[in-house]
Amino acid sequence: MKIWILTLEFPPHFGGGIGTYVENVANMYADNGDKVKVIVRDDEDKIEESKNGNLQVCRFTLKEDENNRYMGQIQSIAYQYYQYILQLLEQGEKPDIIEIQEYNAIGYYIFQQRYIDREFLKDIPVVVHLHTPQFALFDVNKFASYKLPDYWIGQLERYCIKAADAILCPSQFLKEKLKDINTTKEIKVIPLPFESSLEDESLENVEMDEDLFVYFGRKEYRKGVKQMVETFEKLWQEGEKCKLKLIGGDTVFFPKNEFLGEMLEKKYQKRVQEGLLIFQPNTPPDILKKDIKQARAVLVPSLYENFPNTCLMSMWLGKVVIASKQGGQAEMVAESGVNGYIFDHDIPNDMYEKVKLVWGLSKEKLGKIGKNAQKRIYAMCNVQNNLKLRKDFFKEVIAQKKQEALPTKYPFLNDTSKYQGFVKTGKNPCLSVVIPYYNMGAYLDDAVQSILDSTYKNNEIIIVNDGSTEEKSIEALEKYRHQKGIMVIDIPNGGLANARNVGAEHAKGEYIAFLDPDDMVEKTMYEKAIRILSTYENVSYVFSFVRYFGANDGGWTTFDTQLPYLLCHNMLNANTLIRKQDFLQYGKNRVEMEFGMEDYDMWISLAEHSCFGVCIPEYLSLYRVRKDSMARGFNKNNMLYLTELITKNHKKLYQEYGDEIYNISLANGAMYLQNNPSFFPVDLYTMEQLSSFSAKPSIRDILWRYRVWRGFIKVLHATKITAFYKWVIGKGKKS
Repeated sequence: MKIWILTLEFPPHFGGGIGTYVENVANMYADNGDKVKVIVRDDEDKIEESKNGNLQVCRFTLKEDENNRYMGQIQSIAYQYYQYILQLLEQGEKPDIIEIQEYNAIGYYIFQQRYIDREFLKDIPVVVHLHTPQFALFDVNKFASYKLPDYWIGQLERYCIKAADAILCPSQFLKEKLKDINTTKEIKVIPLPFESSLEDESLENVEMDEDLFVYFGRKEYRKGVKQMVETFEKLWQEGEKCKLKLIGGDTVFFPKNEFLGEMLEKKYQKRVQEGLLIFQPNTPPDILKKDIKQARAVLVPSLYENFPNTCLMSMWLGKVVIASKQGGQAEMVAESGVNGYIFDHDIPNDMYEKVKLVWGLSKEKLGKIGKNAQKRIYAMCNVQNNLKLRKDFFKEVIAQKKQEALPTKYPFLNDTSKYQGFVKTGKNPCLSVVIPYYNMGAYLDDAVQSILDSTYKNNEIIIVNDGSTEEKSIEALEKYRHQKGIMVIDIPNGGLANARNVGAEHAKGEYIAFLDPDDMVEKTMYEKAIRILSTYENVSYVFSFVRYFGANDGGWTTFDTQLPYLLCHNMLNANTLIRKQDFLQYGKNRVEMEFGMEDYDMWISLAEHSCFGVCIPEYLSLYRVRKDSMARGFNKNNMLYLTELITKNHKKLYQEYGDEIYNISLANGAMYLQNNPSFFPVDLYTMEQLSSFSAKPSIRDILWRYRVWRGFIKVLHATKITAFYKWVIGKGKKS
């Protein structure tokens, strides 16, 4: 079997839980004779082969080019994973199945492209492996869940889960938590595999420190670290001399904007000085095993957890584990008092009772439970059984993919079950392109020619002359009045919104495309958009990325429309292709929006009736930047006034999502300043910068996206600067 695995982590550079899992399963498949290709972003481009050529690790660097330079960090990473997969396919490679992590939504564009282009990955199932998505941890970590870009990353993660052909998960706990995202696919639970020699000579002479309890992992709130230290403080106050060692890196506790480990070290400084509370940094695996073997017991106190390797490794090494009920660690222990001990965070003092119980156990009892733990985890996670479970599951998914009918509904996150806009059409439905026209004679020819050059030929062009007064612009219309396939309609000046409405009312086509006379479209825009509309019964309109030209260049990348974010920020421009019946019934432009944003008001009107749009992730829309354009004339007062009008027009919808809208705006500042939800919030742009349409990401976003900070930190560590700084600070504190 040919298996591709897409991951953000793979040793030696990334050794987290995801990296450990991918390394273990990749080796497991390769040892079985399967051809495995691991695809991971890294610091250099290279391909490594091992396992007699069965395992290939493809490492690629993130690049900034015209395809992704206007994307936020996570968006850019996802797009470049898609580009890498596409390149492999174009070279003639073809896997039997692809597995992608859900974390940080690296599969977003791969999944979206499968719906946009049905030939992409045709007959190749894509499985999402749940490691714990970012959005699931916002509340438990007390993080501001509406802060960009994290909020939007969570939305992309949800999309990946919903769009997957199959979903794999190591714990029943996480399955239950996420089962409502994709209601059409049953989540398959298969524990993580683990292979490590139980006969490790380096551990033979390690003796237990009967006073020592160990926790290893990040000092993160959702890991239950705070509650664990508080539990031990009760024991210390009672005069017990048990020790607690915390091994691992630190993380910021969001409400306090401080590192959690540093907070605990400061609060319990007395216990640190007494030698009862020990802080140890990230530790290499060989040393970590000795720390585990030395402990009386290992704690896994998480408030929300999937299937932690910490618990798996500790039980494999024959240690007593004290695990919380809130995660897959409880499924590993299974029987409290037999294979370890399970406590419930929802029961007051339950962790305290279990720790005190284990503190009082004899060495013989600890050894007996440790042996049971070893047997339990071997039966659950040994490679032989795990390989069979995964290969059988993959075979089922591959067989099911061949039998399944192609989907007729697009996986919007918003409910589209009430949408009634789909009409069955022939193979070549008519498209009406409406050009609202007022004194734009200098640009009209470019717009019309771009339509005539389109690869989609069954179209008509309707130019609505909105009372033009400029002589050259009136003359520019004359040659089109008698041209076949072009209709010119003259009306008194009534504004852009009215002109669009008139054009739509005269349209003969099933679909309408709006194109301003100073803009253009790429040749394949309409063909690709109509293919989507003709395929999916719940898609109302289609748009694309935008390329700027003229007085300024740049680009705008965006996403499928989605509530409630659409209510905070416009996600598309007017150059869009829509079903005519949806526009006439729900989307006609309001003439009172005379100062602009009439298209934004329209998209919200459509959303009120479950009409949502798909974004083609290509620069197919060409937006001319002019110094005298309406958009260039926008100012803060104008936007505030028009936004008030929009909220009045859609009061019920804004009330329905009021709490979410409030939190999005509060977390990210004035939403009219934002450009793309995958960027860090823009709060320093002036209106002049905003109207330049350069759409360039912030410096902070670029630094994060290409991991300059990560490289900088590496240099600091390599040159011992950080160690020297800590030494200096330490000296200062002592003095």
